[in-house]
Amino acid sequence: MLIGQILRQRYKIVRLLGSGAFGVTYLAEDLDLPDHPLCVVKNLKQMQNQEDLQLARVLFDREAKVLYSLGNESSQIPRLFAHFEENGEFYLVQKFIDGHDLSGEIFPGKRLNEAEVTQLLQEVLQILTFVHNKNIIHRDIKPQNLMRRKTDGKIVLIDFGAVKQISALVVNAQGQTNVSVIVGTYGYMPSEQLNGYPKLSSDVYAVGMLGIYALTGIRPQELPKNSETLEVIWRNRASVSPRLADVLDRMVRHNFNKRYQTASEALQALRPSSLPSPSPPPVPPLPTPTRRELKLYQKVLIGTGVGVGVLIGVGLLFMSFWRQPTIDLEKPVADSGQPTPDSQKTVADSKQPTPDSPQTTYDVQLVCPETPILAQPSTPGRKIGSATVYGFPKNSPLTGKGIIVFPDRKLGGSSRYDGELKNGVYSGCGNLVRGNGERYVGQFDKNSFQGTGKFIYKNGCQYIGEFKNNQFDGQGTLISKDGLRYSGIWQRGKLQGSNNIVRCQ
Repeated sequence: MLIGQILRQRYKIVRLLGSGAFGVTYLAEDLDLPDHPLCVVKNLKQMQNQEDLQLARVLFDREAKVLYSLGNESSQIPRLFAHFEENGEFYLVQKFIDGHDLSGEIFPGKRLNEAEVTQLLQEVLQILTFVHNKNIIHRDIKPQNLMRRKTDGKIVLIDFGAVKQISALVVNAQGQTNVSVIVGTYGYMPSEQLNGYPKLSSDVYAVGMLGIYALTGIRPQELPKNSETLEVIWRNRASVSPRLADVLDRMVRHNFNKRYQTASEALQALRPSSLPSPSPPPVPPLPTPTRRELKLYQKVLIGTGVGVGVLIGVGLLFMSFWRQPTIDLEKPVADSGQPTPDSQKTVADSKQPTPDSPQTTYDVQLVCPETPILAQPSTPGRKIGSATVYGFPKNSPLTGKGIIVFPDRKLGGSSRYDGELKNGVYSGCGNLVRGNGERYVGQFDKNSFQGTGKFIYKNGCQYIGEFKNNQFDGQGTLISKDGLRYSGIWQRGKLQGSNNIVRCQ
């Protein structure tokens, strides 16, 4: 096919995207629509055998109907615009996905961390669950068939094997056509698929191999197998928690009866447990000054020549903290879906380690230095309401480094924040000590624990790892007061895969 050729007086071929032994893929323009949007044209080369051509037409039509249904119901599967035959050749026209395939993110020598791999597996399995619910087997899950869409970063599943299935028609010695053809990519195909009998769990195997590839940086076809069990040997080549390793092992079992049977089952296994775990208390709000205190402070500022601009900045600082949503430390939040850190909450882990047991730990590198808490400055601070501020420049709103001491109305005593503010909110590195002695040192963003940090409970139990929106979220290790370590991937304050229980507060 020549560049510039027009199919059906509508689709103008712009350039070649890819080519294989049996077909080619082109980028084209749709001349019938405004602005001539781009689309993808897949062309299956002409077949010489008429019987094969007739069967190919039946399979082609059936596959096109499946793709049309899937694309219309899911935004993460390309929509089918047209399928037709012209001059003895078959064509599919699909929506163009502007983005890149995952071979640019997963390649030999590159290892993704466990949080990234877990997120990737969940995204792929969510799409595949929709496909499996339609009783459809994709048969060719691999990085090249997973596109990262530029507009929203979501993964789009492409190439459902319509062209490959048709092009792979073979005739056996008795002259019978084999309809259960082999479609797939070596390394991602389990044994039953290689034998021509794919199942839904064959797709689960492929996704599992994708996850192992991302963790190890080793292509699936290069990983060794046990000579007796035929199971993939990979754990010694990755830094991974026992929980995720167990899930991946089950996804890639040689015996398909021992795998998760559908994408939905595998996805459920990756989701965090519903058991509660110890989330840190929310960042406490600073006390808002009363109207009388603001008026008095305004007089002081004007009298000293500082100016009303600083007053406005201070007011915005206090109001931003005061409006920050907080969780009641004594009562659960209705429908929040998050645990409350009262004294009865516990944390669970999939495997109860002992101090001498082997384990995988997560030594997350803290971005902010863990500096000791210095004595309160001897020089007088600025009083703003019931808070005392030290060291911050007199700008509006407060920005820079300094110390804020204020009453902890929830836990009693005084809270102290040593660290950075930006435009009147906690932002950057900081050290927060609550009225009951609990402490957080790490990264803040928009008044929340955000990034890497360490939270130390009053009894010595501590969590070191990643935070998001005041929750343990990402790689991290919880160390109990007895010294036991609970490492893994946390999501919204919960350790994935929880069975055994340890008291932390």
